[in-house]
Amino acid sequence: MPSVKATVLFSNQRIKIVPPPLPLNCQLDGGHLLVEPHREFSSRIYASAEEAIQLMAATMLAGQALTQVLKVEEINYQEMANWQLAQGNAKRMQIHVFGRSAVQRYQTRGESIRFFARDHPIYTSVYQPLSTEIVLQLWQAIEQQLQHQPFRKLMA
Repeated sequence: MPSVKATVLFSNQRIKIVPPPLPLNCQLDGGHLLVEPHREFSSRIYASAEEAIQLMAATMLAGQALTQVLKVEEINYQEMANWQLAQGNAKRMQIHVFGRSAVQRYQTRGESIRFFARDHPIYTSVYQPLSTEIVLQLWQAIEQQLQHQPFRKLMA
């Protein structure tokens, strides 16, 4: 079982699944996880074949965990890193996995996720990050899924 402070839900030689330090979708609206490669590159077009396969599998794994634990209605997947450019940093590939609850508190059901400016107070004062209990349940859900195909073979 991981330390909650470590917040790495899954990691292998190529990729990891983590809750973001600052969620862009509140736990109440379905939660938010990140899938990141260990090797730094700016876009999926630069992924090796094995990285591409594992990135896809990891997004599926993260989506299934959010569905199982938070009982979300839908999952949205989005490759984003634009805010890094605004800060003068190099863009780093990451896939955001957003759970979408049937009842939305801060988002609008059936519409795209709404994003605010990076420094908007909604991210620090309103949105709830994943609780310790939910993080542990997500880790357990991922561990269970890793025992089954296609994940057992893909994520080894």
